[in-house]
Amino acid sequence: MYTKRIHILITCLFWIMTLFTLSLGVSASANQTISFKDISSSYAREDILALSKAGIVLGDAQGYYHPKQAVTRAEFVAMLTRTWGLKSVNSQIPAYLDVPKSSWAYGSVQAAVTLGIANGTSAKTFSPNRTITRQEAATLLMRALKGELSQSAQVSLNDRYQVAAWALPYVQEAVHEKILVGYQGYFRPNAFLSREETAVLLNRLKTKMDQSQAKAKTPIILGWQYQSTTDEFIRVVKDSPINTLSPRWFYLQPDGTVVDYAEASLVQWAQQNGRQVWPLFGNRFDAKATNQALSSQANRTRIIQRLVELSDKYQLDGINIDFENILPGDRDAFTAFIKEMTDVLHAKGKKVSVDVPPDTQSDWSAAYDYANLGKYADYVVLMGYEEHWEGGSTAGSVSSLPWLNRISNQLLSRIPANKFIVGLPLYTRDWYKTNGTWQSQDLLVLESFQFLSQNRTSPTWDPGVSQYQASYQKNGASHQIWMEESRSLGAKMSASLHQPIAGFAYWYVGESLPEVWNVISNVYTLQKWKAL
Repeated sequence: MYTKRIHILITCLFWIMTLFTLSLGVSASANQTISFKDISSSYAREDILALSKAGIVLGDAQGYYHPKQAVTRAEFVAMLTRTWGLKSVNSQIPAYLDVPKSSWAYGSVQAAVTLGIANGTSAKTFSPNRTITRQEAATLLMRALKGELSQSAQVSLNDRYQVAAWALPYVQEAVHEKILVGYQGYFRPNAFLSREETAVLLNRLKTKMDQSQAKAKTPIILGWQYQSTTDEFIRVVKDSPINTLSPRWFYLQPDGTVVDYAEASLVQWAQQNGRQVWPLFGNRFDAKATNQALSSQANRTRIIQRLVELSDKYQLDGINIDFENILPGDRDAFTAFIKEMTDVLHAKGKKVSVDVPPDTQSDWSAAYDYANLGKYADYVVLMGYEEHWEGGSTAGSVSSLPWLNRISNQLLSRIPANKFIVGLPLYTRDWYKTNGTWQSQDLLVLESFQFLSQNRTSPTWDPGVSQYQASYQKNGASHQIWMEESRSLGAKMSASLHQPIAGFAYWYVGESLPEVWNVISNVYTLQKWKAL
């Protein structure tokens, strides 16, 4: 009797380990030498072996692939992210309750969610262990390949009426692209996808990727330095995808001179590590000093010559102009300043970028001739934050997705897309009312997570703004936070790339954010293949 129980226990443990290793798989290096024991008669044998060698599909520890077994939603997402070469995103906030941080699939699911590839089966659940249907697989594949589709190529399907409305454009596109095909005119949208079918379609996709000659232009990924030493800044950016550093080094003085806070050690590090340096030249919001400095060509020339001297002295790659609170009457003078500076710095082989606010149809934006700034400068950086600002009359997001889309499209109607850089926030605000007036405290990304933990509040995803929103009570006051983190920033970046823009800028790079860095890398990895 005892021996029989031991046998049953061992059998149960064997099947538990089989299921577990199918999810996690054995390592890619081990798979490279494995010829699975159960695929000799599979029509997908060569596809399975090819993907196994690439570390995309995995078997169990006993050397079985289980080709006829159905694929779960989590398994499919994991295999798809491996095919694209996406980095794992270990977000602080899980997108779905049933894929917790402890899940083997967490990094893959979060990577797909932050790019808008994968959705849940409800607002709070992903159903990771549910068998994936063919129409769900087609949707995930074509979102990765094409992005959101409102319409697609029209193909004839005998069972088209069985395809869900949300999946139809993706199914038609998948069939048209011959990535996922049907049989004798039937797509079978609700049928499960087996592991061998999955290998065929993913290898079909991988082959297409390998044969592609598409080369994505290296984007500008600019990070502003603020409230950190040079050593601290280097520690943060060294493991990030940020390739253009903008330290706040040069400022216009009231007497029209330019103060220099540069540190040559940052330039030396950047040169040794393949980064460019475009220091920020600011006016400290001083409208009077700006008016005097820009009022004559002689004054502008002196400032430009000083910047040329500094760019030569420190071997800079460019200058980032950040003049704010400019008087509307200085509009033409500021435009002339940018043109004259660009002419001179171009002769030195250096770039000029200019930061601009959204067009608010107010005195704050009246000084910016967006079209001509886009004509003369190499790049125009839209400050895509401060939708709701400190001291404003209402609380709200620093940068909601609908607002960012609107101001971006507004600027893109005036300047070329290849000169457009979208500025995004790496901060948010904790909002609360005091004596009937809104007050706020700026929070960096990690600080906002700490606030949630300290106040024992769970954020809720708001699809209307594409952000997590959290509310809590403290000292009798109601607090609200609109989060900025990997999912919200991924949504902003993905939406911004509907046109071939030059890149992104981040205000400000003050802490290490591996989950955000991986999303930035993933956005451009995926973008590279969208032309397939």
